[in-house]
Amino acid sequence: MNANMAYGFTETELDIARHTDLPDLLSSLGYTLKRIGSYYTTAEMDSIRIKERLTWRRYSTRQGGDAISFLQEFCGMRFPEAVDYLLAYHGRSRDSPDRDKPIPRPKPSPPKEKPPFVLPPANPDQRRVSAYLRKRGIASQVIQRFLDAGLLYEDAPYHNCVFVGRDGSGQPKFASKRGTMDFNGSGFKRDVLGSDKKVGFRLPCEPEIEEVAVFEAPIDLMSFCTLCPEVHSNAVALCGLYSGPLDTYLQDHPHLKSIKLLLDNDEPGIAAAKEMRGRYREAGYEVEIRVPKYGKDWNAQLKYKLTGVLEEVKPPKSTENPTKKEETKPMANLGKIISDKSTADAKWREERQADKETAAALRDASVIQITKDPEKFARYLELQGDNPSYSSGNIALAMAQLPEATVVHTRGHWKDLGRFVLDPELKNGASIFTRSATGRGYNLTSVYDIAQTQGRELRTVQLKEDTEPMEAALAALLNFSPVQVVAAENLPSGAYYDPRQMMLAIDTACPDSQAFAAIAAEIAQARFHDRGRNPAYSREGCELSAQSVSYILCRRFGVQRELPDLTGMAKRCQGWEIEDRLAFLKEIQGMSRQIGGSIEKTIAPPQRKAPARSGDER
Repeated sequence: MNANMAYGFTETELDIARHTDLPDLLSSLGYTLKRIGSYYTTAEMDSIRIKERLTWRRYSTRQGGDAISFLQEFCGMRFPEAVDYLLAYHGRSRDSPDRDKPIPRPKPSPPKEKPPFVLPPANPDQRRVSAYLRKRGIASQVIQRFLDAGLLYEDAPYHNCVFVGRDGSGQPKFASKRGTMDFNGSGFKRDVLGSDKKVGFRLPCEPEIEEVAVFEAPIDLMSFCTLCPEVHSNAVALCGLYSGPLDTYLQDHPHLKSIKLLLDNDEPGIAAAKEMRGRYREAGYEVEIRVPKYGKDWNAQLKYKLTGVLEEVKPPKSTENPTKKEETKPMANLGKIISDKSTADAKWREERQADKETAAALRDASVIQITKDPEKFARYLELQGDNPSYSSGNIALAMAQLPEATVVHTRGHWKDLGRFVLDPELKNGASIFTRSATGRGYNLTSVYDIAQTQGRELRTVQLKEDTEPMEAALAALLNFSPVQVVAAENLPSGAYYDPRQMMLAIDTACPDSQAFAAIAAEIAQARFHDRGRNPAYSREGCELSAQSVSYILCRRFGVQRELPDLTGMAKRCQGWEIEDRLAFLKEIQGMSRQIGGSIEKTIAPPQRKAPARSGDER
């Protein structure tokens, strides 16, 4: 027995229920209908598509059906309740004398003649379109490439972007207009009348490339070309979620074997991508879904890369009656708010962790270069000397991101020093690690070179011959000797540490600057030896580290000395793991910072004391 007949419904009654006009029904139920091209959707559930007025589909759940199934799914009705409701809606309830009388079907109207496709007139120049697209982050060379190819131009009447879709022969068959004045909200978007949606917007296809990339909008395609400059072909923008342009592209180019779906990272885009993946895989294509990591679409991803700012996705304005909403769904959004916050927090933590891992990888790569290339090592010593409070890892990060940097600080520290980061430079800082306020773990913070700032001139220390500060500095330096200090004469370098006797000899006739450099190096030797407690110590093996400590200290206090001999530096570090290379630099930085800090406190007048930092650098 037919299950439907078990409920006592006749075929006529079921036919009446199934052929209910869905837009009219949903309006009567309180939904806000929106007409988009050939289909309807609702403001409350914009993933729903109503076609031919009689069937619905929700791509996010891959569900669909007629009016009966809609009431079952969204109104919680059982099958007989849904049919009864629809019969009553049509005035055909079971107690009506007309219950079995068929509803007259309106004759379908004759198809409208498709208007001819005519491109809007072009503006003499493309300034507004170029400016608008550059504002969206699109590279100038990408814009020019699309202009030269006849895929983009500025229309004369309204200065819209006109994205031109050309068929396989190069003839324009489709055009989509995009307003250039969208800074106050969503801009104007519309296809040119007579456009062939099956063509869409596309790039040429190279016969040697077997993959096609698929986007929702032309601006997303151009954004991707900016992110990946090597992309010049094999791409389609659907100008929506209609897959017809992709079908046409595949038909025109039968050699294609792979599809990369790069649709928007939102509910409709993800649902459509999953539906297309299943369908095209069944057709024999290799299909991959890839969504932007930051933001809703590829333009948002591009702008995040350029600015570091993640655009907030604004929810659609609700047209619901507030009173009605409170009556029907009190506190309906509270659970969603909590869930969304939890999801957002988890995403934020994930993104921050990814950023930290990226910075750590960049630091390690820079450390390897510093310990392989003598020129890079010399540059490291200079920057470490000019920025003694920063760790060796952060100096490596600064070098990688700001190759010409000399003195770097956070924005707040520059402010304390009476200087301010220039507004255009705020997005051009270098990310470094700083200890979190709780002391647990590290965060990423931006630092800026002095060339990116303006304001008060910095005070510097420069130790000069035969002055009280130089005398005080030498005394503070000698306090760091772990062994006995003795006077000597005619020493080749001004000072010498004897590891056998564990004694530091100083040539008292040596000029102050030479003595400062020599004493710093020999004290470093003595401290590396650690009064004989370091079994791996050798003077030759520690010479580079000791001379590096000396150079950093001389650089910090304005004492002239030559760079250490770096000819054997790369060989010494050959075969080292990244941990060994980092430890090598940390040892040099740690010792020079400790000794330099003591000298600074001894010679610095009160006004030179640096303001406290918000956290220790990693």
